Amino acid sequence: MTVGTLRLDATTGAMPHGGKEMPPSPAQSSAPLGTMGARNPAAAPDDIDFPAIMELMTSRYTGELVDRHVAAIRKVCKTCCNGFLLKHLEPLVELLELVVDRISKGIYAFAPAMCDMIRVASLPFVSCKASDMISYGHHLPEFIKVLVSVLNYSLPPTEEDAAALGGPEALEEHRAVCERVRIEVAHTLACWSRFGLDEDNVEVKPHQPLIQAIADSGTPNLRVLWQSEVMHALATSFRSEDSPEAIVITLGAIRDMSLYRPLARQITSSGLILNLVQVIRVNLLGSDVLLVAAEVLWNVLELDWEGGAEALGQEEVIECFRSFMEAVLTRGYRFKDKIFRNDMMVLLMYISKREENRPLFASTGLLALLLSSALGEPERKALEEAGVLPELLGEGNVGHASSVGRRGSHGKGGGGMVVLTCAQEDMEFRMLLWGTLARCCSSQACAEIAVKCGFVQFLLTTVLEAHDGTSEQRQWSQEQRRKVQLEALSALFQLVQYMPDAFQEADGCASVLQLLHLTRSREVQKKCLNLLQVAVRQGPEFAKELGELGAVGQLVELFADKDNPMNSRQLCASVLAGLCAENEDNRREFRKKDGVEAIRAEVIYRPDETTDNHLFYTLCVVDCVWSAIVGTRKNEVRFLDAGGLFALLDVLEVAPLLLKRQIIGCLADLMQYRKAAKLFGQWNSQVTMKGAVKILLELWHSEQEAARSTSQDGVIRDLERPLNPQNGPNALPEGEREGDDDRPDTASSDSSLRSGSRASARFRQAKNFADTAASHASMRSTRNSVGVGDALAASNPSAANTFGASIRSEAVDATVIDKQDSRAKIFAVLRCVGFECQEILTVGERQQMEVVRMYPTATELEAWIEVRENLEARSLKPIKADLRWMTESIAERREQASNVQIVQKKLADELRAEEKASLHRFYEDVRSRAPMRRASSAKDDGSTSRAETPGGLAGGGGVEGAADELDGFSSDGF
Repeated sequence: MTVGTLRLDATTGAMPHGGKEMPPSPAQSSAPLGTMGARNPAAAPDDIDFPAIMELMTSRYTGELVDRHVAAIRKVCKTCCNGFLLKHLEPLVELLELVVDRISKGIYAFAPAMCDMIRVASLPFVSCKASDMISYGHHLPEFIKVLVSVLNYSLPPTEEDAAALGGPEALEEHRAVCERVRIEVAHTLACWSRFGLDEDNVEVKPHQPLIQAIADSGTPNLRVLWQSEVMHALATSFRSEDSPEAIVITLGAIRDMSLYRPLARQITSSGLILNLVQVIRVNLLGSDVLLVAAEVLWNVLELDWEGGAEALGQEEVIECFRSFMEAVLTRGYRFKDKIFRNDMMVLLMYISKREENRPLFASTGLLALLLSSALGEPERKALEEAGVLPELLGEGNVGHASSVGRRGSHGKGGGGMVVLTCAQEDMEFRMLLWGTLARCCSSQACAEIAVKCGFVQFLLTTVLEAHDGTSEQRQWSQEQRRKVQLEALSALFQLVQYMPDAFQEADGCASVLQLLHLTRSREVQKKCLNLLQVAVRQGPEFAKELGELGAVGQLVELFADKDNPMNSRQLCASVLAGLCAENEDNRREFRKKDGVEAIRAEVIYRPDETTDNHLFYTLCVVDCVWSAIVGTRKNEVRFLDAGGLFALLDVLEVAPLLLKRQIIGCLADLMQYRKAAKLFGQWNSQVTMKGAVKILLELWHSEQEAARSTSQDGVIRDLERPLNPQNGPNALPEGEREGDDDRPDTASSDSSLRSGSRASARFRQAKNFADTAASHASMRSTRNSVGVGDALAASNPSAANTFGASIRSEAVDATVIDKQDSRAKIFAVLRCVGFECQEILTVGERQQMEVVRMYPTATELEAWIEVRENLEARSLKPIKADLRWMTESIAERREQASNVQIVQKKLADELRAEEKASLHRFYEDVRSRAPMRRASSAKDDGSTSRAETPGGLAGGGGVEGAADELDGFSSDGF
């Protein structure tokens, strides 16, 4: 099939060929279809008299001469056999509207002429001038819209139309005419949508895949089709389409149009997505048309996931998918059947990503069917003998309980299931299947079915057998075994959050620890650590069980091994923090296994020495110190003796803001130990020689500036809100506010499927999309602040699978960091250490210390102010006693804030006086040196004649003049 269509940009009006008008030449007559430029005027004459044609068709004298009308239209098409002229677009739209109107009135004699016009419309339009696209291109969407509107009047006739048409023969003739019109329209749309799907016609950004560029910006033709809104008329026609040829051509056009995101959304909104499911059902395991329909559904779900998943989230649709999967799992042993099976699995993966759709997997029996395919042959037979599997399959509205078993003669495996081999298609199916099943288990109904089928136990057995190499898996390559382990662990990562009891009953902790001990693969090791990381946060019973299994010693050994990569050691620290957070036995075991010394050696922050993300590694180390050491006296003593406190303070001085806040929270709890509080005052920076109190006051000052609570001279602005002032009379003017980017220290340091084919690449892309949009895992906080496990695993579960290995600085949103406030932690540290500093504080530091002292009072004052404002906003009046209590409390605390403000103003005045005195001393020094400098100059120049020095120093010149000027500046300035 020759495909030719228009190359134009309806949005920008860009001309191809550099925007130049191409001169007529004989070579253009043999140019391939799909190119656009000026053609030979003899091949596309512009002397067509469209007004005369319109007069012929609308005049009351010639309005009924249908044959002449048709002949005139066909003559126009014959004249423009190489393509319509762009400058004829406006009269062409009027002529096309008139023809469609005649067909709508039942005058189907215009159908041949209509087919000719549609056929010519599939060819490139011809421009006679370089400006034709700019002048007439805006008529293109309207032209396509009118052309497609003929589909509404060329639908397949029904039997009821036979009498009106004059009998069966007339009915068949009318059917053939309408079918030809629909085929021509489908062919034209296919030509338009197919052309330009290459890098020459799409603006591709650097390192951007072509398919992504098409989805974002589309091609010129796809943008015209989107503006013409052809999808709704096409969907109406497609619902009643009975012509195989029209269906095939239309599906091809829809497939190409679905590559553009706006058109994919129109496919969803028009309801066409449900008709595609019907096409698959009719052609199940038959024609290759179902593969095209599946590809369209894939594109729509990928580009318009929200709309597509919602449209497919219906019980009838899920039941259709069950019938699809049942047929392909029992009878789909051909290669293309497996391709279709994997495509259906990708669609189910997208559908399951929407939480509202997951219960439908259980109610329709689809989940039980997928579980029966996911399990091994021994497990499936055991479930069938126990009657569990037939019962679960009968829960759906399918009509029979053991339909899978009844079709055993069609499959290649026992129980009616086609046996999964080590082929690439079957390996991809396993990965897609396990991930989809694990995601569905977030629904309670799905989780119950998975428990009955022993899905968790099967996955745990699979990861161990893949390492040992059972008889069934000996045919697998080492790479395939590794992939199976990784995918099984990824599924277990989600299942341990949705089904923690089932994971614990299946001895999941013991199995994961065993695999962690046996494996030599870094990726499998990280997956195991990710799984343990989320498991210890599911409840204290997990930490207790892992401690009894010796997990603490094993993890300390892995952490202390410097040969392990930093991201693996980071995960070890995070898991150890979760194990020891609320378990004294694990803390004791941590000390006995020399964990204190191992973690102390890593309390450093040197991001320049490694390419890994040292920030998050140090965060996990500090979190481990906080959870495993702080709060246990023997661990604290050993940590302090090893210099741990000084190491924390060294990191505090140079760390980014995120890490500083984590360290201050740890110090606030560590300072409860008196020995630590005494050592705190003994530390001095090796870089700036500052003490620890000065470091904390600097951080306090940055927090105050971020809250805009102090003025430029260090005085609090709002007496009623000393810590967090609102926009009020005492707030800064809008023009004087510092930008959010001016905050100091806010910067932070910065393999599943093989890509062997386009299908594998799309599988990987689809799987990554579903993973990144999975439901968020809920992680518990440790201590009184946001724990590191929460801050770093606050993304989705699957993203946390690579947590510690490939996590990026961008994962921690700057807005989340800004919402945190470390002033309470700073106050807690200084309260334990003492507000009297051994160092000499500057005036600004003394001002900040005054606010630190009154921090509890300031928080109480702001709380009372908020209560009063809430009462006023709700128009509530408290009783007299409560009102007096509130008023007195506010007045008392406001007076304390006023006293602090007075002290800060006095300190500010002292600072200004000191600066003024220093400046005066400088001026006096200059004046005192001026006579000496003048006398010395006169002695040196005694032998030189004054006449030889015109313009010499006199009066106010020289150093004395400069001193006089400085004196004047001093008196004026102060």
